[in-house]
Amino acid sequence: MIIKKRRFQATVTVPGYESKGKLKMNLGFCYFPKKLESNPESLGEDAHFICQERQTFGVADGVGGWAMKGIDSGIFARELMSNYLTALRCLKPEGDVNLKKILLKAHSKTVALGSSTACVVTLKRDRLCYANVGDSGFMVFRGKKLVYRSPTQHSFFNCPFSLGNWVQKGKRRASVFLGEFDVEQGDIVVAGSDGLFDNLFGSEIEEILQENGGRSCPQDLAWTVATVASLNSTSEDYDSPFAVAAESEGIEHVGGKVDDITVIVAVIELDQC
Repeated sequence: MIIKKRRFQATVTVPGYESKGKLKMNLGFCYFPKKLESNPESLGEDAHFICQERQTFGVADGVGGWAMKGIDSGIFARELMSNYLTALRCLKPEGDVNLKKILLKAHSKTVALGSSTACVVTLKRDRLCYANVGDSGFMVFRGKKLVYRSPTQHSFFNCPFSLGNWVQKGKRRASVFLGEFDVEQGDIVVAGSDGLFDNLFGSEIEEILQENGGRSCPQDLAWTVATVASLNSTSEDYDSPFAVAAESEGIEHVGGKVDDITVIVAVIELDQC
């Protein structure tokens, strides 16, 4: 069976900026909208950006429940990520990337109705710093073994914290979780929306990395991880992370969870600049 998918990218180049740290992220991505097969023009409800020059990336996942009100939350997610990029462009070349401040600024300038999760990550020398709202996130692998996973934020099962604009209520105060993790040369960061983590266990990503051998092209890794997650999402026989979590809450769910799947892979390398 030949799987034909499309990848979508939102990147920004900041002229005159060079990474000063001893480590850098080499980044790749893959995005599979859940309705791609039935609607090739679908953009889905996920959005992301990659800014190699600022060593920063982010992913947002529009809350699907808005569809019942006729609102496409993907528009909100895309505007939020676009506003984040705009804020990055406005930084001075040597300016610090304050993840929370920029995220809240991007949210304040987002006018579309809807809501989304958001996870933004930056590398500062040898430290991975992140700001997170909801259940988008990342895992860090060292020696092809999972060594760290960013925490998620939920009100209750399958109801993550989010940033948004509510009808007749406007914006609500956001709870932004801040964290950091020290990384080393050779570490691999796998980030994404819940469409990834609901359909792929950390142990399965370990297997993918092991099968990949010594090759560490982030674009190829992102494609492989997203493809496996996409196949799992439509399987009725797969005991998915989402099904396991549902069972723990007394909710019956069989198989994977059909969803938009965003994957961003960052390989930690020595910065030769």
